[in-house]
Amino acid sequence: MRYRFLDYELDTERVRLTSSGEAQRIEPQVFEVLAYLIGARGRMVPKEELLDEVWGDRFVSESALTSRIKSARQAVGDSGTRQEVIRTVHGKGYEFVAAVTEVDASETDDGAPVGAAVVAPKAPSLPVALHQLIGRDESVKQVAEELGRSRLVTLVGPGGVGKTSLAYEVARSVADRFADGVVAVELVSVVDAEATVGAMATALAVHSRQDASLDDAVVDLLRSRELLLVLDNCEHLVGPVGEIVARVLRTAGGVSILATSREPLAVPGEQTWPVEPLGVGADAELPVELLDDVPAVALFVERAAAVDPRFVLTEDNAHAVVEICRRLDGVPLAIELAAARTRAVDVVDIAARLDERFRLLRGVRRGDDPRHQALQDTVRWSYDLLEPDEQRVFLELSVFAGSFDLEAAEEIVSDDLDALDLVVRLADRSMLAVRRGADGTRYEMLETLREYARTRLDDTDHVALFARHASYAVGLARSVERDLRGADEAHGISRANSAFADLRAGHHHALHVGDLDSACELVVELREYASRSMRYEALSWATGALALEGIDEHPLYPVLSGIEAYAAWIRGEFDRALELARMVEALGSDHAGAEGLALRVLGNVLYVQGDIDGGLAATARMLELAEESGQPFRVAHGAYMHSIATGYRDRELACELANRALAAAERSGSPTDRAGGLVAVGFAESDPEAALAAYAESERTSAAIGNRWMHTFAATEAAALLLTRGETEAACDGLADAVDVWFRAGEWSQQWQTLARCVLALDAIGQQELACQLTGAIERRATMGAPPVMSVLRDRMLERREALAAAVGAERFAELLEDGAELPVVDVVQRTRAALLGG
Repeated sequence: MRYRFLDYELDTERVRLTSSGEAQRIEPQVFEVLAYLIGARGRMVPKEELLDEVWGDRFVSESALTSRIKSARQAVGDSGTRQEVIRTVHGKGYEFVAAVTEVDASETDDGAPVGAAVVAPKAPSLPVALHQLIGRDESVKQVAEELGRSRLVTLVGPGGVGKTSLAYEVARSVADRFADGVVAVELVSVVDAEATVGAMATALAVHSRQDASLDDAVVDLLRSRELLLVLDNCEHLVGPVGEIVARVLRTAGGVSILATSREPLAVPGEQTWPVEPLGVGADAELPVELLDDVPAVALFVERAAAVDPRFVLTEDNAHAVVEICRRLDGVPLAIELAAARTRAVDVVDIAARLDERFRLLRGVRRGDDPRHQALQDTVRWSYDLLEPDEQRVFLELSVFAGSFDLEAAEEIVSDDLDALDLVVRLADRSMLAVRRGADGTRYEMLETLREYARTRLDDTDHVALFARHASYAVGLARSVERDLRGADEAHGISRANSAFADLRAGHHHALHVGDLDSACELVVELREYASRSMRYEALSWATGALALEGIDEHPLYPVLSGIEAYAAWIRGEFDRALELARMVEALGSDHAGAEGLALRVLGNVLYVQGDIDGGLAATARMLELAEESGQPFRVAHGAYMHSIATGYRDRELACELANRALAAAERSGSPTDRAGGLVAVGFAESDPEAALAAYAESERTSAAIGNRWMHTFAATEAAALLLTRGETEAACDGLADAVDVWFRAGEWSQQWQTLARCVLALDAIGQQELACQLTGAIERRATMGAPPVMSVLRDRMLERREALAAAVGAERFAELLEDGAELPVVDVVQRTRAALLGG
């Protein structure tokens, strides 16, 4: 039936209200109140009757009815004062008093089918953007393109990552594609399935009919529309939202849907789009002027300036800002909350207090999504949506300090839980990020989520969980060491690289609780990995283990001391390295390769100091112990080192030893063993072409498995050989790269030897003054009084020293030597590298 009164028409079949032919927005229950009063016109309708007819058995307060009457009056241009349409009978009820004309429902004015609902608005019903969307330009473009291919796109990601902002920006960018515009449905405050459909109906201005349910009315409207429906915050209503969405996709071909959720809707045809945190910058050393291009930093700066117009990014605060953005995982909500604190707290203090982020980042937003008023609110919201088993696994997986694979998760998760199923479910709910790379699929928990989970662990669970994690770390270290001894070396290095944060955390826990066995074994098992990957931090862990009570009685004490000696050698502390190595040698134990490691250090240090006989004796004994062990990987390394040591005296013996190293490498299957044997061949070869070929093959072999040290060592020797052949440009490029790698790794034992070669290279390209300064820097830093270059190089440098002095004059030469001696090592490296590269 259609009723006309004043300038209005109410159509109960189409469920719409129009004024002079224009559709009016009206809430479903307000429409029902108005329709009932019109149908009962001519009499007073008691309040009780109206409540029963409209709300049925549901309890509703009288104030709710009063509110609906007020809305009905507003919808038809009436007021409580005039009461020209609806009259209030005080204390009793209401009466529809305007003159009404009935129209046959079969008559149509606009060709719309009987039963159609109110026309959806064409203008986008989207909130006004209060801030520029930073760092999402490419995502907006890509999601908009995806909406051209898929009718349902769900933006998924953890809380606070910016799904809603991205969805609305995408909706604005594609609104003109849809004849009937964009309709946004906010579901954050919706609590159940019935309310879900009600929220959609309200947004679409759809009303229930006597002969159809409300969801039928929604679908009937959408069937004839061409619009984009934005469903925001679906995670707590995945079931009911999925049902209505599936129905809309089947029956309303002109409707596309853009949803946001922390997990997919699992509807046929759905295209999920992960929303990642903002980029935080891969290079920590970016200059300030380039940090504006880092999305997370740009967001922090803009929001900080909004609360404090005086805030600018400077050299003084840039490091703290970058640290804040990284520690907050690039999550926009967390960054905005931190930036809001800059009004009263310095950024350096904010960065220093991020370990207590949930206290720091709270109570600073008003009039926003209630989950986002503090960082803890949004995390708790996500946690509360998890099933009990999911919550348990979420808490257990928080023990990981970095990314982890499924195998690692299975070692940590309680035996009574299905780790595979629950890890997948947590990933689906955006509580774990999925990372796919060359080393397979790994999972990672954002630091903010990890910290929240750890706060929910009681003391007993905390102790047991971290003890289990330390045991996992030890097992992983053992496995890595086994891989490094054979053909699976690349796999071992890759696994250790990916899990290094957890190996570190395991060692830290062992030290904290005084677990001597775990603390020692982690260092011992990782020593070769640390050397090959140049993760020298792992070698420094020996210092902490050696400080534990009872360590001098532990069977691994000698090898730990040998590791500390090797770390001192790497730092260029030659006297300290020599002292420790002599001590380990005197212990006379080769348990876990302790004496062999000490001899390795002795050979290196004595050779660098020019004690060729002492170095040869050390490497010969090292090879002897390796042969006695029967372990091919030790034989390969011993023969490689002794070959290099003898090369300057006995080329024939050096060639024989190089071949022994390669033969042992065949038995071990280790690519590093083969790469070392090839370097030994390069040293021993009299034919430069054959030597360069050996170095090149060593470089390729090392690079393929991730052995940074051997790759750089081979490249350094190749560059030095090129320099002697007069191929200066290629030599300079190779030396510049080597200088950079050694410097970044803190590998000073090799750095000083490489810089000695650079003196010759700088002289060759006409940089005599810098060559003089570099000579002064090397001589001053003859650490602990030991010349930091090999004897042959020292001889060549002494020859070149005289030539340089003659070239620049004795007085100027002395000044340049002193200048170089006073230069900071950072300047020495940077100026040398720049000159070699033509800068």
